[in-house]
Amino acid sequence: MQKRRFLSLACAGPDDLAALALWCQAFTPLTAPDPPDGVMLDITGCAHLFGGEAGLIARLAARLPSARMAIADTAAAAWGLARYGKPGGSDLLPLPLAALRLAPDLIGRLRRIGVRTIGQLARLPRAGLVAGYGQAPALRLAQAVGEAPEIIRFITQPPEWRETEPYMEPLLLPAQLQAALRRLTVKLCARLTAATLGATTLTARFYRVDRACPAIDLAFAAPCRDEAQIAKLLIEKLAREVDPGFGIEAVALEAPLTEPLALEQQDMGAKAPDYARPLNTLLNRLGPKKLWRVAPHASHIPEFAVKRMAVRARPVEWPTPHHPRPIRLLTPPVPVTAIAPVPDDPPVQFTWNGQAHRLRWATGPERIARDWWTHPFDPTRPELEKIRDYYQVEDMEGARFWLFRAGLHEGVATPRWYLHGLFA
Repeated sequence: MQKRRFLSLACAGPDDLAALALWCQAFTPLTAPDPPDGVMLDITGCAHLFGGEAGLIARLAARLPSARMAIADTAAAAWGLARYGKPGGSDLLPLPLAALRLAPDLIGRLRRIGVRTIGQLARLPRAGLVAGYGQAPALRLAQAVGEAPEIIRFITQPPEWRETEPYMEPLLLPAQLQAALRRLTVKLCARLTAATLGATTLTARFYRVDRACPAIDLAFAAPCRDEAQIAKLLIEKLAREVDPGFGIEAVALEAPLTEPLALEQQDMGAKAPDYARPLNTLLNRLGPKKLWRVAPHASHIPEFAVKRMAVRARPVEWPTPHHPRPIRLLTPPVPVTAIAPVPDDPPVQFTWNGQAHRLRWATGPERIARDWWTHPFDPTRPELEKIRDYYQVEDMEGARFWLFRAGLHEGVATPRWYLHGLFA
């Protein structure tokens, strides 16, 4: 098993430790804010990418010249060496008790018996130490020497599907960043293909030398691992959303959410149309709030029988209608002028947009009552408050329409006719 290595970074009061921890992910995916003044990095297996541990320290020191740093086998030891040790030192024993993160009152009690360094504390019998001063001194000492575990809450568990490229010389040119995105996309898509998975969301992070970390987010209508399409969408957003500043020293591409995506036959005749590609392009160009799909909604009022849902949401099965419904619904319904031989009969002619349509046949009525218990009174929609009688009609040219009469022939109010939909 590979020995774990930790790097503790102590800064002079950074404004935002979370942002600093995120920036440090250019060097390792496991970083955690370490209040009040630092960040803890798990650099196990990462240092060789930067020329070893000394090279990693040098890279960080060039970007954070005022920071104190130390590397050790445990997080507790790295913390103490970074704040109380000599640069490059690794010996904990001469360090003061504060290097173990003990409370000041406890340090004062230990000093009264002549214990001022970690080495002096380590020579005391553990049982007597616990009996006289509680669990804290023994626990902190055990964590520092690796005899007891320590919980570190890293800012986010890095996605399993992540590819990262660090650079010895920061990238500045758009062509360099585009080439980096293409390389990372090829690597990530190859791994997704091998696992028969597709990404539903993607994030590209750009770690700048000034500790800023701009990102590009992609969302897909269906699981995707098409490297050409992904690279194209990333590059489209690159110029708009990413400012390289004084240079980019690392780029990471990760897929936080994935779904199964079966392998496809590529060379056996015609393929079915791929509707996901144009949807993915529109989704990322327009944004998720401007693109949606419709789903059934429990209402017998036609214009309320559908609702919007996210493009990426799973499709919902549509119920079988009891009566035919038009392929296009006009919302709100359009008032028209209609002629019927008898008041309660279907129309024989109606006028829409100044054009008269003589009707060859009509079927109906389908009566739909108002839903006063669901929708409040709307003075701009008088047809909502009336009983509707729907008719399917066809004019002499073969065009089919969905008309309804709002209201009954009673009282002084004359029912009005509306065009509500168009059939194929």
